[in-house]
Amino acid sequence: MLSYLNHLLTFGGAVDIMAAQKQMKDQQQHYDDLTNVPCGDTDSDLVFTENPDCLQIDLGVVRGNHLTTQGKAIKSEVERKGGDRMETVTRKREKGNVTKPGNIGGRERCVVEKKQTQPEPLVVRAKHHQPAKEVQPTKRETKATKTKQTNLPCVFADSPGDWSKFKLEGQGPSPEQKFNNPQGSTFHNDKLLVCDKGNNVVQILNKDSTCEKVLGSFSGQLAKPFQPQSVAVSQDNHYYILDDNNLQIIVCDQNNKVIRIITLPGDTDPRCIALLRGFVLVTDVKGHRLLKYTQIGQYVGEIGSLGHGRTEFNCPFFVAVNSRDVIMVSDCRNHCIKCFDADFNYLYQYGEEGYGDSQLYWPYSIAVDGADNVYVCDHCNDRISIWSRDRTCIGHLFKLEVSNPRYIAVSRDRICVRGWNDKHITVFSK
Repeated sequence: MLSYLNHLLTFGGAVDIMAAQKQMKDQQQHYDDLTNVPCGDTDSDLVFTENPDCLQIDLGVVRGNHLTTQGKAIKSEVERKGGDRMETVTRKREKGNVTKPGNIGGRERCVVEKKQTQPEPLVVRAKHHQPAKEVQPTKRETKATKTKQTNLPCVFADSPGDWSKFKLEGQGPSPEQKFNNPQGSTFHNDKLLVCDKGNNVVQILNKDSTCEKVLGSFSGQLAKPFQPQSVAVSQDNHYYILDDNNLQIIVCDQNNKVIRIITLPGDTDPRCIALLRGFVLVTDVKGHRLLKYTQIGQYVGEIGSLGHGRTEFNCPFFVAVNSRDVIMVSDCRNHCIKCFDADFNYLYQYGEEGYGDSQLYWPYSIAVDGADNVYVCDHCNDRISIWSRDRTCIGHLFKLEVSNPRYIAVSRDRICVRGWNDKHITVFSK
C-alpha cells in the first residue's frame, strides 16, 4: 500500500490522489482487521482431507513467527492422523524442488503428495512454544474440526503452481538494446508482439525470445515521434498500432508499409485497441468512453461517460473481445470488467471492489484464451484473476510474483505479464 501511494504521489495528479483516498482508508482498515484477529490461548488442529482427484494438493501457506495473544511463538508441523509424520515437498521461489520430511514454516509452500488409494485426513497441528530454547513446549490437544472436501480446480493464489518463470528483456531496435518502457502486448501466430514505447518500435519476438523484426520505421509520415501504446492484428495480417503521441492508429503490413492512418479526436487519451469483425475499438481514459471505428477509419459511435452506471466508466483502460464478440472493458476505478455485445448493449460484468476471490481492485489489462477464459491484471491485489466464460471466478495465478501487474498477453502455453515499474516482461510457461 505504501509503495502504491509513493507511485501515486510521484506520477499522479491531485484528482488521482483524492480519488484514491477512500480505497486507501478501506485497505488500511482491512489490514488493521487482519492484525487484530485473536489467535487463541490453546493448541488446535486443522484437519484437511486429501482430494482423490488430484495427485498433489496444495494446502496453502504455513507462515511462522506469528504471536499469540500471550506473546508465544507458534511452530507448525504436518502429521498424519495417528501421529505418523508425513512426507512433504517444499518449493522455494525460483528454485528447484527440495524434498524434506517433517516441519514446514516461513513462506514456503507445502505440497502433500498422495501415496494411498484411500484418502486419509491430514492434520496441521499448531504447537505453542516459549521463545527461550530451554523451555520445553507443552501439548494440549483439542477436538479436531474436519473441513468439507471439495472438487475445486487446483489453482492456488499463493504460488505459480506448475509454471516456470523467466524475465524477458527484449532486444530493442538493435540487438544491444533492451525494452524501454514496454506497454501493451499480444500474441499472433505464437509470436509475441510488444509495444516498446521508449524505443519507438513494436518488437515481434519468436518463441525462443529472439527478436524477429521491429515495426516503426515511419519516418516523414508522422508529426511527432512514434510511441506505440497498443497493438492488434487483423485476419488479413495487418498490424493496427495505437500511437498515443500522435493520437493515431497506424495500419501497416509486416514490411513497415503504411496502409492507412486513422486519426483520433484531439481531446482523447487513448490507451488500448481491439478488433471486432471489421471494426476497431479504442478506449479513451480522459473521456471515460469506448470509441468505435471501421477498419478503414470511419467513426461509427461510442459508449460511456464518467459515472458508475452500466454504460458509464471511470477510467476505462483496456478492452478485449472474445470468440463470441463479447466486448470486455476494464473499468478501472469502478473495480470491474463491464461486458457489451457488438452493438454496445450492456450484458453483464465481472467483479466488484475488494480483496476476495470474486473481487477486483483496480483491474487493468485483459486477455482471453482459446476457451474464452478471461485473465485480468488485478493491479492492487498483486495477482492475475481468471474468470470462465460463464462469469465464474476460477481462481488466481502468480500472487505476489509480479508487483502491481499492468499488462498481460496469453497464448496456449505462455502468460506474459509486466508490472507497474518493471523494465522487463515476466514470462510464465508450462
